[in-house]
Amino acid sequence: MGIQKITKDQALQAVKFMKEKARPLEKALYEFDFEDGSPDKVLEELHAFQNEDGGFGNGLEPDFRCEASSALATTIGLHHLSHIGADDSNQMVERAVHYMLQTFDEQQMGWEIVPKEVETAPRAIWWNYGGDWPWGNPSADVIGLLHHYRKLVPDDLLHKLTAFAVDYVCQLTASDHHEIQCIVRMMDALPETEANRIAGKVNELLIANVTTNPDKWSGYCLLPLQIVTSPESPFAELFKDSIPANIEHLLSTQDEDGSWKPAWAWGQFEEEFQQAKMEWSGVLTLDHIRVLHAFGILGS
Repeated sequence: MGIQKITKDQALQAVKFMKEKARPLEKALYEFDFEDGSPDKVLEELHAFQNEDGGFGNGLEPDFRCEASSALATTIGLHHLSHIGADDSNQMVERAVHYMLQTFDEQQMGWEIVPKEVETAPRAIWWNYGGDWPWGNPSADVIGLLHHYRKLVPDDLLHKLTAFAVDYVCQLTASDHHEIQCIVRMMDALPETEANRIAGKVNELLIANVTTNPDKWSGYCLLPLQIVTSPESPFAELFKDSIPANIEHLLSTQDEDGSWKPAWAWGQFEEEFQQAKMEWSGVLTLDHIRVLHAFGILGS
């Protein structure tokens, strides 16, 4: 690929940040990925975010701080559980899937992204209750997770949801970059026949939503590396011309403390945002370390 690897100092600083300043959850995930860390440690840290109803909340998604469970936070929790190999016999998985099944809105054929309780705690300005969120965020993501944990899901419901989701994607003419990320994750979990049915439309949506202009990468946008997270990605060919420059951009935007910082601000609750900003830095730094490792960019 002809891209200079991350310097030893940059790599060491990133690790130092994860060890000393990231949340215990992201630290445990980093150690699981790169230091043979125990999945039990991840489970222990993740447990603090799971509520009695089985859903996840308590600031797992750093931009809203309410204790109450939400579909969005629960998708994050389930992705972490899946990542460490927790199967359908895991109690945390069982309870989270049960929460999803209990909160399914049949009239909307999906899930409300956040509950009314979101407004009881500090949050980003866009997380006021009742926002106009597209169906796929997070419902497409949820459906993908239900496929992953299909043994816990009634067959008729999963079939009905999958048919609805495939038809929805096939009819989409526009999407935002949060929804398209949810659809991409769902596509990865769908049976091959259904995934193939939406593949062409997903490619169209990605071309329309992924920012390939390097001049815009410092703003809030969907980067090629957020979709092509490894050379084995099914979308690698689609963005092959942008990936080398996007990796170089990533390396150039690492902060002096070793982290990568969010490219957004709340616009309110400034004191609490500083905590959320640090938490997001841990999330983003872990994401970027994973991507750089996948592309062989991390130095020895």
